[in-house]
Amino acid sequence: MKNKRLLYIHLFLFIPFIAGAQSKLIDSLLNVLKNEKVNSQKVKCLNELALEYENNFSFYKAIAVADSAIRISDIMLNENKDENAKPMILKAKAKSYQTLGGIYYDKGAFPEALNNYFSGLKIYETLKNKTGVALSYNSIGNVYDAQTNFDEALKNYQLSLAISDSAGDKLSVARCNNNIGNIYAEQGKLDDALKHYSISLKMKQELNDKSGIAFCYNNIGNIYVLKQNYDEAIQNYTACLKLREELNHKPGIAATYGNIGELYLRQKKYKEAEQYLQKEKLIAKEIGYKEELQAVYYRLTFLDSAKGDFKGALENQKLYTLYRDSLNNEESRKKTIQTQMTHDFEKKEAVANAEHKKELENQEKLSEEKSRKQKLIIAFVVLGLILVIVFAGFVLRSLRLTRKQKNIIEEQKNTVEQKKKVVESQKLLIEEKQKEIIDSITYAKRLQQAILPSDEEIKKHFPESFILYKPKDIVAGDFYWLYYSSAEDTVFLAAADSTGHGVPGAMVSVVCSNALNRATNEFHLTTTGLILDKTRELVLETFEKSGEEIKDGMDISLIAFNKKSKTITWSGANNPLWMLNDNTLTEIKPNKQSIGKTEHPQPFTTHQITYTDNICIYLFTDGYADQFGGPNGKKYKHKLLQEKLIASGNLSTFKQKETLSLEFDKWKGNLEQVDDVTIIGIRL
Repeated sequence: MKNKRLLYIHLFLFIPFIAGAQSKLIDSLLNVLKNEKVNSQKVKCLNELALEYENNFSFYKAIAVADSAIRISDIMLNENKDENAKPMILKAKAKSYQTLGGIYYDKGAFPEALNNYFSGLKIYETLKNKTGVALSYNSIGNVYDAQTNFDEALKNYQLSLAISDSAGDKLSVARCNNNIGNIYAEQGKLDDALKHYSISLKMKQELNDKSGIAFCYNNIGNIYVLKQNYDEAIQNYTACLKLREELNHKPGIAATYGNIGELYLRQKKYKEAEQYLQKEKLIAKEIGYKEELQAVYYRLTFLDSAKGDFKGALENQKLYTLYRDSLNNEESRKKTIQTQMTHDFEKKEAVANAEHKKELENQEKLSEEKSRKQKLIIAFVVLGLILVIVFAGFVLRSLRLTRKQKNIIEEQKNTVEQKKKVVESQKLLIEEKQKEIIDSITYAKRLQQAILPSDEEIKKHFPESFILYKPKDIVAGDFYWLYYSSAEDTVFLAAADSTGHGVPGAMVSVVCSNALNRATNEFHLTTTGLILDKTRELVLETFEKSGEEIKDGMDISLIAFNKKSKTITWSGANNPLWMLNDNTLTEIKPNKQSIGKTEHPQPFTTHQITYTDNICIYLFTDGYADQFGGPNGKKYKHKLLQEKLIASGNLSTFKQKETLSLEFDKWKGNLEQVDDVTIIGIRL
């Protein structure tokens, strides 16, 4: 009765706290709670109220209400003597755990969410409630998916799908197919992902589940983005946004704005991208959606970089890091692993207790049988006791020695096991950190590719051409650049080698690519030498803003084709230009200075070039010639590269690229690639 009085006090204090809600449904539920007796119906009403608070983004109120529902269930279970009523109470309590887990999940508190989902699963398994068990496995899979533990997520989704399918639950089957599609998408299995999304969409449409249909459209759009089918992607995103706006589902609206913004960023439509990303940020801030804030600041970092706003890019990068660490810190991961281990242990313990109970029942039956034979046994024991006493001394001595040896072995075994656990824990931590780094760099690669001209754009201006592009790491310092001036009817093409490679080189390449864009777009320069002069000035200006002495820059070979006058101009910073005509290779030497901080800088020379038809022109960086390999592990060198180009000069540009690629891989063999490789070939 004391617990019940405390609960009434809690509800009395709690109701004024939540009475200020504007929702009519909330007011209605509060009125029901004032008059409802303590029973399973009251628990159900509290669960509905918690969900409604969550829908209004009042997370703390939602947690308090769901927690009250669980406490009422405990009081009812302790005081109710009717065994037939307990299954209904337990089912209501399991639903409360599911509700509370969902609230913590939406807040990004993953360990707390997982703990509540496991508590609900345990009750549903006890009740043999297939629908509840399937829902719990699906929710647990969602938490693992959010923490990028895709193997555990897929395992739980497949368990949920099997149970839902056997129970004929179409809604759950549709949900599971959608979630499995998410995992395959994360693993790069795009066709498998699209297959499961399509199954889910069809079932959601049959059920008229608008929220589920919107999710399917969103996910299908993501797959088409990865397949670079942007028209299909925007159609699915638009359909998703329309449904989510009808439902006023703000987290979903924010996520869809982010997807559309990133799609425009990929297409270099920076104005449209910024409009959608700012909408995404506004809604995410309004509802405290940490995951979406992390995503939008990451996208804005690359948008600002592409626009040349490096101060804004730095600020957004800091905010992205802040939210990423908040959501995915080490303490959160430790709590998640601990919760999983606790659940597994309790499950095994329950099985062991059941087996132990059965064993005790069997022992009681055997005890009755033994009691009838006890007198006969006592007689034999008395006779055997004399022999036992004789050998007792020997047995006791042997037992003590054996026990001592056993203790030593156990201590050694425990020490080895502890060391093994420490090593395994450290290994898992390293693997997790390595995966996080690789995932971030892989995502950066997709965004870096957005600054490179597409194959279609290059083929439009140079039908007979090839680009051999082999980054040393996931992202590269090498990049190639194309710009078309419609006013001058001139096409500019460059192969550039930024300082370093990998992530540092990629960051420098963004700065240098942006400087080239500004020199041509903003300052309207059309002379190659002047373009390189202005690019050097803009790169130095960017690096000087940091207040530190930065000597990074790039080597570049820049060529311009004027279609009106049919003339070619060229300028180079450390990288030459090669021209092949009638098996004769001619080299035009560059200025021996880089784009960046240089002692005694000089204006770059603009070379006027005359040419005949069927001439081949090559722009390149030094990565190919600097590669170690061959039978003696030496550099390939420029001379050997010239001979290879002369030998393949009569082939099509496609065959030239294939020949150069095979030659590079053969020369490198099992050795590590030493630098990024870029070669551009054009036949006029």
